[in-house]
Amino acid sequence: MRKGLDILLVNSFAPRHRIVSDASLENSLALIRTHLQQKGFSAHVVDEQRITSVEKGVPRWILHALRMLSHWLVETSNAGHRLTSLLFLLFAWPLQALSLYYRRLYMNKLMDTIVSLVKDDSIPMVGIKLWYGDAYKWSLALAAKLKAQCPGTVVIAGGPHVKVFGEHVLETQAFDLAIMGPGEEILAQLLSLRQKISDKQTFLDLVQSSLGQTRLIRTGQFNLSDHSLWGPIPHYNADDLRDKMLFHTLVDGIGCSWNKCNFCSHTRQHVTYTPRPVEEIHSEIVEMTRQGIGFFRFSSSETPAAHGSAIAKMLLDQGMNINYSMFVRAGQVSPEIYDAFRLMIRSGLRAVFMGGETAHDLINSSVMNKGVTRREIMETIQCIKLAAADTGIPCRVGLSMIYPCPILPGVTLDDVFQANIKLIEETMPDAVIVNPPGLFPGTFWFDHAERFGFKIGPAFITSMMEYEYSNYKPVELWPALDYSLNEQNLANMLKETGKLRRAIEDLGIPMGVSDELLMMLDAVGLQSKADRMLFRKHSLIDIMSGTSSYITKITSQINDCSRRLAYSNHSNRIKK
Repeated sequence: MRKGLDILLVNSFAPRHRIVSDASLENSLALIRTHLQQKGFSAHVVDEQRITSVEKGVPRWILHALRMLSHWLVETSNAGHRLTSLLFLLFAWPLQALSLYYRRLYMNKLMDTIVSLVKDDSIPMVGIKLWYGDAYKWSLALAAKLKAQCPGTVVIAGGPHVKVFGEHVLETQAFDLAIMGPGEEILAQLLSLRQKISDKQTFLDLVQSSLGQTRLIRTGQFNLSDHSLWGPIPHYNADDLRDKMLFHTLVDGIGCSWNKCNFCSHTRQHVTYTPRPVEEIHSEIVEMTRQGIGFFRFSSSETPAAHGSAIAKMLLDQGMNINYSMFVRAGQVSPEIYDAFRLMIRSGLRAVFMGGETAHDLINSSVMNKGVTRREIMETIQCIKLAAADTGIPCRVGLSMIYPCPILPGVTLDDVFQANIKLIEETMPDAVIVNPPGLFPGTFWFDHAERFGFKIGPAFITSMMEYEYSNYKPVELWPALDYSLNEQNLANMLKETGKLRRAIEDLGIPMGVSDELLMMLDAVGLQSKADRMLFRKHSLIDIMSGTSSYITKITSQINDCSRRLAYSNHSNRIKK
């Protein structure tokens, strides 16, 4: 059955960017392709998630008009002229609809091109990386067309959406199989089996019988018996790097040392925190710098101080020159923790992101089960800032919060609001992300929804998988969803979310700027609060209008800096 490609790997995409770093390097598909090629299979990646791709298919006059209207909408909204901004919103609405119409025509043409390629070349297997919202809808449509026009092709779903929603992605019957966890090893096994069995149904029956009559394949941290946690080092080809933001997402560990948060989908993982061997991290960083990449984002849900220190010591001992960001967990501060952050900052740590969730201790312990206190959040942020000041090198701090949230008897929502604002005022993080409470299958909140005041409609999970949102988009413009909290529907919840967001922005703190962007903005000289607020404003105009001129300009500066950092490591300074 082998003819040309053994597998086509497709990255799903939406009509618009949701965040600035949407067009980051596609590390996971590059990793899968690298592994499969090492095993002797032929694999190709189709990835339309690029910086300027959001403009494809849309007439220039529409883009120009939308950018102008979005500019004035943001300006008048920031100035507090609500009526004027509403008028600009009304003028932009039909143009937005027309723009999205043209974008979807383009997306459908690309879909037809993919289907024709699979059909003409008799490609036996297609893997689709699923993202949320409109990207998920596009994936469903692509899978349906493949099943209709290429009945012999096995269509497999994977990616972040499968990790969150698991077996629910298979309810539509659009996908033959789904992989929950790392895909490189299992895809190699499936391809080997597919070469031996030409009939698709016979192949699927054999796969399901070996998996216990399920079409959901759990791997890595989602499978107690699977110990293959670390994949190969991905190789990016020239097309992978084209029109992308040059930072690499590096797997520094798996799991979470706490792994008990009531709201977090990571609790579906079956492993405790497991650090990746430092030697493997070193090898991957060296290879990435050879490919012209000097910015890194560590991917684990936290990088504990001990593992971060080991990585930092390796970087300093090897004389490596990179910048990196990571997630941290608040905790008790000690001299050892302080020294660890000093060491990491000296080695290239330039930004961290911390899940604070709420500053109200009773809510954090009894509702969130976060396992941290307000004091620990404050002291961890202060520790990082002091360590940065002591080294003379900035290290930015981002903080995420959930608001509104379930409350307890004797606690009002205003109590939580005031506690959150007080924490922000006292710590002054460099960026904050505030989201409404999300309900995800397998979490404690979801399984005990009524206990926390949630009510879930019958179509909630399906709607949630297709829900299109953006941290950059004003929450008041997010669509409705079939759930409520304490008798408040999503529209009322989003009003509360918007209230906290505006209060934080009034303090001069930008919303929705992630840790890797904090790191890279500093590197290109956008280091002040005013710089970050301007970045937020102009990138928001790009995202709202479906254009890319500002993001393209910033990305060019970021990529130049990333290359300079990377190539500085190859003047015979890195130890082999």
